[in-house]
Amino acid sequence: MLPVDQALITAQRILVVEAPAVMELLSPKPGAQSVIVTHKRMLNAAMLDSIRPDAIVGPLISPDWDIVDLAITVSALAYSGNFFVLTQPLPRAELVIREVRAVCPNLTVKLIEVA
Repeated sequence: MLPVDQALITAQRILVVEAPAVMELLSPKPGAQSVIVTHKRMLNAAMLDSIRPDAIVGPLISPDWDIVDLAITVSALAYSGNFFVLTQPLPRAELVIREVRAVCPNLTVKLIEVA
């Protein structure tokens, strides 16, 4: 497992979209960090405006969508910022990053690889 990115550790508000495994990587920071867990189907502009996440985390692949779908959704809802992809170790991780960035250049895409 790679170390967790500093941007995720220091984020004040993290939106976790169907990626509960990331919770094991975060240290509790009462009063300093909020973690909101949701489903992709629940995302809307009002939610993002209310939460104002510093980081969004989603799985590479879910049963109904993949990370590119999530990136397009949050970008369409005017989110720009840190966007983390939770995944198993990949042989060519840069391809995932490149694909998401090509579709949503407003996102700062990073991987969180877990075994």
